[in-house]
Amino acid sequence: MEIRNKLSIIIPTLNEEKTLGQLLTQLHEYAAGVPHEVIVVDAESIDRTREIALQHAARVLVTEPGRGGQLNRGTACATGEVLWFLHADSKLDRECIPKLLEKIGTGIKGGCFQIRFRDPRLAYRVIAWGSNIRAKRFKSFYGDQGIFVERELFQSLGGFPELPIMEDLEFSRRLYRKAAAVETVEATIWTSPRRFRKGILKTLLLMQALKIAYFCKVDPFILAKVYGAGKKTSFD
Repeated sequence: MEIRNKLSIIIPTLNEEKTLGQLLTQLHEYAAGVPHEVIVVDAESIDRTREIALQHAARVLVTEPGRGGQLNRGTACATGEVLWFLHADSKLDRECIPKLLEKIGTGIKGGCFQIRFRDPRLAYRVIAWGSNIRAKRFKSFYGDQGIFVERELFQSLGGFPELPIMEDLEFSRRLYRKAAAVETVEATIWTSPRRFRKGILKTLLLMQALKIAYFCKVDPFILAKVYGAGKKTSFD
């Protein structure tokens, strides 16, 4: 495969010492031979997150917490033509990068990946199925699905909205409105079910209620407080 585009992989972090190393190890292996850079944008972690990133030869930036702002800071320092945003608790299938480059090569401007949870229980399989249907049919992506976009298009959209919550959902809405060439890559990103640690049903209901409230123009800062965003633990 002829590789024409450099890939900038941007990972926002907040206390991710338990998960980041595995992802960076995979990227080092799977992106071998592909022009790329890895940028870790850390939100004042108090654990070994930045140390681990440097050990894996990632570029490290430090900024204030806020995933949208972190992603924008990382992009401002990126040099690639294609931007790929990953969560630190992601685990990649080997074909993710080849299939991403294949999509870009066919003129696709942005999109995301299929998602599965690293938990075999039926409830998580159903949640993943729903997420993949939402992404494929309605072009509505969450950050753990590995959003990617051409740099030029990203800049024309003004980057991620610097909101305390729903920045990924709002960005995907803008992305689809701006460019019809948005698709789901037929490769899987595995993610942690840690966001559901307070209970699967409780978390699902809360997330749906927050989404409805967001579309009804409720202040995102209020929604973030309800969800518990901004706590210096890790991103969920």
